Amino acid sequence: MASGLRGKPLDAVAESAHGGSPSSWLAQYNENTSRLWENSAMHRRQFLSSAATASAAAAAASSASASSAQTSATAPIKLGLDLFSVRDQGWSAFQMLDYAARHRVKHVQFSVTRFYGQLDAAHLRKVRAHADSLGIRLETGMDSICPTSTRFPKDDGTAEQQLLRQLETAKIVGSPIVRCYLGSMADRRTELSFEQHIDSMLAVLKAVRSRFIDAGVKVAIENHAGDFRAQRLRRVIEEAGKDWTGVTFDTGNPCWTMEDPLVALEYVAPYVVTAHLRDSYVWQNEAGIAVQWIRFGQGNVRIADVVSRLHAAQPNVVMNLETICIGNRAFPLKQPDFWKGYEDVTAQDLMPLYARAETGFPLPDPPKRSREEAARIQLEDSDVSIDGFRKIIRSLGKQEA
Repeated sequence: MASGLRGKPLDAVAESAHGGSPSSWLAQYNENTSRLWENSAMHRRQFLSSAATASAAAAAASSASASSAQTSATAPIKLGLDLFSVRDQGWSAFQMLDYAARHRVKHVQFSVTRFYGQLDAAHLRKVRAHADSLGIRLETGMDSICPTSTRFPKDDGTAEQQLLRQLETAKIVGSPIVRCYLGSMADRRTELSFEQHIDSMLAVLKAVRSRFIDAGVKVAIENHAGDFRAQRLRRVIEEAGKDWTGVTFDTGNPCWTMEDPLVALEYVAPYVVTAHLRDSYVWQNEAGIAVQWIRFGQGNVRIADVVSRLHAAQPNVVMNLETICIGNRAFPLKQPDFWKGYEDVTAQDLMPLYARAETGFPLPDPPKRSREEAARIQLEDSDVSIDGFRKIIRSLGKQEA
């Protein structure tokens, strides 16, 4: 646990770190972040404009910035579907694509390899052909690429072999990225430190770098299940090479690393190449905070603002809905032993989410269901979330692509 947090009630941490209660700090935070995002494009243009008087290179940069701002203002939002949303339906790849087509979704991500059913080239070409016939563009993905992670699928070959297989998959299905991740929050509490896991993954990336660059495909590393905090993931992209790696920004996972999604997005926005959209509802409890992933548009983490700001930063990125409505996850922040593995979290890092949680009320865990009933509810969750995303797109005055 960070030294500034040890032994202090969290409300006291809020006051000492930010000069006010969580609720007063939240109001100031909302105002500050809104001002930051709304003015950032203007500040960039002003800076580039004045620099242009000194050099032709800066003038070109100013023109590019203005063009980018115009693109952001006029570009439609690319609504996509991560097939993990319908993972338990027992469908083939073709049935999953048909489901997306029924909902008029034009982008689909096969976020893990098992959704294809088979990985031989002939089958993948059939999947690509079916997607083409439906007017759907594809992204592809896989699981952990960190050999030391608790989530690494060791039976499928080395991490390098698995990444290169997915590079071939990406070429066949026409995906510009290969989504992957390091591991999960469990990797913060292993015998190896989390930094050692990062080093392990970076070594893998170094080994495959030239192949991905030659193919023009980017490795898209996700902030996944409590592994990366946004600041550290940004540095990983910069260390590995931002010319061929990028971020799969998952809007639900920051809550599992005690980050507000808007704050997390600020750190990684320049490097986002694809996204998983999931809503969250957070609240305070006696031990700290709790989080429940929820149907899209029904949370309390300002998901519409996340969508708006992500689109402003990366207007061409596909926003893939990944609906996962599961039970509550508690984070007992007031228990000292909780902080093992989270020594990198400071009071300033924590307070945006903690203040946000003050606006929530406890939600019950979903009831236990039969496999059939759970699959039915899962499909309903996905249907409702697609509608919820479309309502947000309309509320932002945007078109859908």
